[in-house]
Order: sequence, then structure tokens, then C-alpha cells
Amino acid sequence: MAEIEIRPATPDDVEAAYAVLVACDLGPWAYLTLEQFREWWPTYKGMWLAEKDATVGYAATRESEVEVYVLPSARRRAIGTGLLVEAEGAAEGPRIEVTARRDEPAAAPFLERHGYRPSFEVWLMQIDLDHEPPEPSWPDGITVRAFRPDEARAVKELLDVAYAEEPDFRLRTFEDWSRFMLDDGSFAQHWFIAEASDGSLAGAALNWKEGYVKDLVVHPAHRRRGIGQALLLHTLRHFRGLGAPSVSLKTDSVNTSEAWRFYERLGMRKERTYEVFEKSR
Repeated sequence: MAEIEIRPATPDDVEAAYAVLVACDLGPWAYLTLEQFREWWPTYKGMWLAEKDATVGYAATRESEVEVYVLPSARRRAIGTGLLVEAEGAAEGPRIEVTARRDEPAAAPFLERHGYRPSFEVWLMQIDLDHEPPEPSWPDGITVRAFRPDEARAVKELLDVAYAEEPDFRLRTFEDWSRFMLDDGSFAQHWFIAEASDGSLAGAALNWKEGYVKDLVVHPAHRRRGIGQALLLHTLRHFRGLGAPSVSLKTDSVNTSEAWRFYERLGMRKERTYEVFEKSR
């Protein structure tokens, strides 16, 4: 450990940290470009690098969530432990949460040695776009359209209402959400709104340009009408028209609606499994 320096990261370290993420197969991220990572950098409360000649590890903290990555060639030298200590010190709340790929053999033993226990699973689900998806069927009084920048706050309010009953829901400020979701203007080009006849937002599909469904929500007052299915089919057809080979999204085992069953009925499959570990303090 004496040969390794762990220090706070600066904005100049974005590329070095991103290189570690890539070498670790992006940890829990499905899709993450360098440009996206650069935009998200300010949303972290703390970031640290582990260095020996070059960067060999990276850690970050956002609210109660902690991330730790160490290059495979540099493991078993207490680097991960040093980074984890720094990141935990900046975490908020009585519980700390870490997400790891199920097929990363070193993750679970490392986290369990440091007092973490498995809490729930997250699944990356995917569907190939080798055939044209069915035409969506919209309920009476519902129309689909593109997102308008002037309704960003209304969309954020829709997300908060739609996710309020989920056990892992955390209310974020509009400023944090906007920085995370809108600073890269290319994201909102692939957002779709289901609008009710009175002009209110009945649902939304907020998609990343890589063919990733970040949020698919329906207002509680409009559920069980087929709006979620119509939004997803609309999204699939949109990305197929752009030449995307597939569309992906994430859902988890604590989702109260068991959304994964809905996605499987529409032809999506579980492509990758992650475990979320928690520790109380």
C-alpha cells in the first residue's frame, strides 16, 4: 500500500477515471461514454484516484451510494480497501449501498469482508431489433409526442409521483436531476411524452441515444390502460428506425410492480445481473 497514493480527484482526472471504468467493463453501467461521464462528474459528492505511475483505481460517492473500481492487475494489494474507506467517509445517511456485477467474482467476497450484505438484484434487460416491433395501441384521449424543454420540471414531477412508492426511491432536487439528465442535449432528443386530453402528462419514456430506456413511467391516475406498453413499443420502433441493433433498460427485484414480468412479455430478456450490497453504520 505504501507504493500507492490515494488522493481526491479533480475535473482534470475524468479521462483517467473513465479508463478504469472501461477496464472494469464499466462496473454497473450499461452504457456510458466519456462525454456522459464528464457531464455527470459534478453530481458526485466525492471522487478519489489510486495511483502508482498511472491510475490503477477509482472511487466515487453520490448520496448514500459508493462506487469502487480497481484494475484487475492491481488487485489484492489493499487498494480497494483504501478507496472504499475514503468513499464511505463521504456517504450520507445510515446505510451505504454498493452495486456490483454478479459475474465479477471478486466483488461479493470483497464487500462481505467489509461488512456489506446482499440486499436485492438489478437486471439489465435487452431486446434485439431484428424485426419491426408491433404498432402501439394508444388509449382514448392519449397522444404521444416529443419532449419539450420547457416542461422539464413537469417531467421531473411525473417521475417523483410515479416512483414515490418504490422502496429505493430517493427524491433528488430538480437541479441535480437536470444536470444528470439534460446537460447532454442529445438525451432529450429521444424522450417521448404520453399526453392526456387535458394537457397533463400521463406518462413518459426518457431514453438515451444509445438505445437505453432510462425511465419508463406512467402517472398513477393513468395506470392499467396500456400506456406503458405503448410508450415502450413507440421507443422500440423509434430506435429501430435509427438503425439501433437493440434496446436495453434496467429494473430490479424490489420493484413493486414486478416490471420485469411486463418487459419479458414484450420480448425482453435478462442480459446481465447485478447485486446491490448494503451496510448499516
